[in-house]
Amino acid sequence: MPNSQKRKATGAPAPRRCPPPRMEYRARSDEAWYGARVVVQDGWLRVMFENFPEDADEWYNPGADLSSPGDVDALRARFRRACPALDDAHCGDLRPGDQLCLACDMHGGEIKYYDAVLEAVEKAPHGTVDGEERCACRFTVCWTEGPRRGCSDKVGVEVVYCVLESPIQDPVLTEFLDDVRNRFGDDQEEATAVSQQAAPSGEEEIALVSSLTSHELLE
Repeated sequence: MPNSQKRKATGAPAPRRCPPPRMEYRARSDEAWYGARVVVQDGWLRVMFENFPEDADEWYNPGADLSSPGDVDALRARFRRACPALDDAHCGDLRPGDQLCLACDMHGGEIKYYDAVLEAVEKAPHGTVDGEERCACRFTVCWTEGPRRGCSDKVGVEVVYCVLESPIQDPVLTEFLDDVRNRFGDDQEEATAVSQQAAPSGEEEIALVSSLTSHELLE
């Protein structure tokens, strides 16, 4: 069976991702967000990263990696809808407290994507480039993930992506996770049935006590 693979470093992609992937996945190796898709092979969930070779794929074995309902929920939380880039003309829609995904320069020519929370917007007049509006505002953010977690930075619109609150809609992922989670419910029902069969019923307990009492009186 396949083994979990760590991701290999590659050249830095452009901060703007176009077209955006259908969904994103937070990798186990670096906890960064990547465009991805999933398939089920031989009962395993295979996570395939966009623009990365096959040996970067991550695999999940239901028996070993998903041993509790909590494990299933944790894996589900690693997926979300793709984050669209902040439109220059809609920077005014942001409010303090909004969750964002930012392109993070790793200081080695590599860009990775981590989440942050918007703290404030420093508004500035917008310009026009080739007939398109260009935002010149600065956004104060506090990183909640990645190497700068807990730190605040000022960034421009070119690195800002909007995290969508609506749940991801991927039939392959949903069916796989729901199937694994339902197995825990079946196991619990079986364990409860076995326990009930092994334990004496109320009538049996009364008969046992009555028998012991009668035996003591005869003595």
